[in-house]
Amino acid sequence: YNDSKNVEIQFLKTGYETVVHLGSIKSGSVKDPYSPSLYGVGILGTKYPSMVNGRNTKEYLLWQCMLQRCCSGDFKNKYPTYKDCEVSENFKSYEYFYEWCHKQIGFGNEGWQLDKDLLTKGNKAYSENSCIFIPREINQLLVKRTASRGQHLIGVYWNKKGKAFVAQINKNKGKQEHLGSFKTEIEAFNAYKKAKEVFIKEQANKWKGQIDDRAYNALMNYEVDIDD
Repeated sequence: YNDSKNVEIQFLKTGYETVVHLGSIKSGSVKDPYSPSLYGVGILGTKYPSMVNGRNTKEYLLWQCMLQRCCSGDFKNKYPTYKDCEVSENFKSYEYFYEWCHKQIGFGNEGWQLDKDLLTKGNKAYSENSCIFIPREINQLLVKRTASRGQHLIGVYWNKKGKAFVAQINKNKGKQEHLGSFKTEIEAFNAYKKAKEVFIKEQANKWKGQIDDRAYNALMNYEVDIDD
């Protein structure tokens, strides 16, 4: 204690030190920025701002949304597809996540999104080794839309009037391409699989040189599975 406006404190658990007013201590408003605060796991730290000119930074918004998907019970109840999502220990630190973002190809590009499962299909963990930034049109190309497509295999629907299984593929901006009618569901799926894999390679080559090489290689080797 130096005076009422100059009280030196240290949080014993993390070792964080700062200087505060005595009134702030009495009111309980002094918080340890190195203790988990966001969704019970996120550590904000002091190195980088979460807000600039009254608005959250893009780094903070990405971090907050990622932790919400992985650590918010209410969010997982509302969106069950995220029920098994996890986040790495490093990504729980805003300081680490901020610096990681600035080292990544495509970060800050308009319309680019944080992706966790292109490099490893079906991956549920957000981490420094699994995440990359990719254009929105590529990210949307890989969305399964399980809840909206009904009971049939991906890319297939039953045409009641024609009494046949129909295969179709969605391309950029939601444009649909009819691939034909088939006697069996598996034949229709195979037509979809072939067309989708060709289209994914086209998109990979369209963005070659702009996206991370790891993303390009993953797209060129991408396979549509029957349980997608």
